[in-house]
Amino acid sequence: MKTAPVPANEHKRLKTLHEYGILDTIQEADFDDITRIAAEVCRTPISLVSIIDAHRQWFKSRHGLITPETSRDFAFCAHAINNPEKVFIIQDTSKDERFHDNPLVTGEPHVAFYAGIPLVNPEGYALGTLCVWDIVPKTLDDSQVKTLQSLARQVVCQLELKRKIKELNTQQAELKRAYENLDKFASIASHDLKSPLNNIISLTHLLKDGYGGTLNDEGNEYIQYLNDSSYQLSEMVTGILKYSRSSQMLTDQKEDIGIYGLIEEVSELLHVPANAAIMFDREDKHIHTSRIALKQILMNLLGNAIKYNDKPKIIIRIEVHEDKTKHTFEIKDNGYGIAEADTARIFELFERVEKDKNDNSQGIGLSIVKRLVEKMGGEITLHSVPGEGTTFTFTVPK
Repeated sequence: MKTAPVPANEHKRLKTLHEYGILDTIQEADFDDITRIAAEVCRTPISLVSIIDAHRQWFKSRHGLITPETSRDFAFCAHAINNPEKVFIIQDTSKDERFHDNPLVTGEPHVAFYAGIPLVNPEGYALGTLCVWDIVPKTLDDSQVKTLQSLARQVVCQLELKRKIKELNTQQAELKRAYENLDKFASIASHDLKSPLNNIISLTHLLKDGYGGTLNDEGNEYIQYLNDSSYQLSEMVTGILKYSRSSQMLTDQKEDIGIYGLIEEVSELLHVPANAAIMFDREDKHIHTSRIALKQILMNLLGNAIKYNDKPKIIIRIEVHEDKTKHTFEIKDNGYGIAEADTARIFELFERVEKDKNDNSQGIGLSIVKRLVEKMGGEITLHSVPGEGTTFTFTVPK
C-alpha cells in the first residue's frame, strides 16, 4: 500500500478547509440527496462526500456506508486531491500496486472499484471528493462521469453557501458587538459631554446677569457667542444619542394604531402655530406597526414642514393610501422646497440645507427618519420644487 503524497499547498488548503466549519457537522439532506443520486447514476452501492482533513478522511455524507471516517493513510481520496482537475478512477483495486493491500480493499467494505471527483473550491483548493465505491471491478461511461462531475460542482456550491452563511453570522455578531459598544459610548459621551456644557451655559448666563452691565457691547457679544455655541454642541450631542438609539424603537411590540388619532397627537405635541394648517383625512384608518417609530417619523417630517416654511399661511397635507402589501404616507408642504442638487444628501447624518442663518439644526432628524423607515422594511423618497414645497413619501409594509 502506498500512502498519498501531501499536496504542495497543504498548509493553505487545510486553513481554507477549516474556514468552512464543515468538519464534524451532522448529515444534511442537501448532501445526502447528491450522494444518493451519484450512487444511482453510477450503479454503485456506496457514494460519499469525503473531506480530507490533516490525518483523516471524514464523510459529510455517506450512502451505503456506516463508518463516519477513516485514516487519511487509507484514503483513495487523498490521492485524488493531488490532481484537482482530473477524475481519479481505479477500475480494479486488486491490480493496482497502490491499493491492492489497502485495509479498505482487503477488509470491509472490500472496495474493488473507486471513482472520485475532486471538490475544488473557487480558490483552487481540493477539499475532498465526491466519490463512488463498488465491491466489484467496473468502469463508468462518459455520461456517468459527466454527471458525477456535475454533482461534484453542486457539492462545492453547497459548501460555498455554508461558508458564506458562517461568514455572515460572524459579521452579524461583530456588528452587534460594535453596535452595543457604540450605544454604550454614546450614552457615556452624552452624559460626560453634556454635564460640562450645561455648566458653561449656566456660567454664561451668570456672567451676563452679573457682569453684563460692566462689559462693553463686544464683551457681551462674546458671551452670547459662547452661549449659542454651547447650546449648539449640546443639541448635537443629544442628536447623536437619538440617532444611535433610533432603531431600538422598533423593538417595541407592534400594535394596531389609529392614524387619525396619531396625527392629532403629534400635532398637539408640535404646538402647531396659528398660521399653520395640517390637513388630512378624518377617516380613522388603522395600521399595524411600531407606534413609537411611526410617531417619531411624523414628528420629524411635520416639524420640518412647519419650520422650513416662509409662507404667510403654512399648509401641510397628509395622505395615506394602502394596497395589498403596504401603507403609503405622503406629506406635502408649501415651504422652501429643496434644490435637486441637495435631495441626494438630505437624508445623510449631519447634512442640512442652508436656508436660514439662524437655523441651528444639526441635520440629524431626516437621517433618523430614513433609518426608522428602512428598519420597518419601507422606503422613503422626496419630490421638491424650490419655492413651492416638498413632498415626502414613505411606505410601511403590512
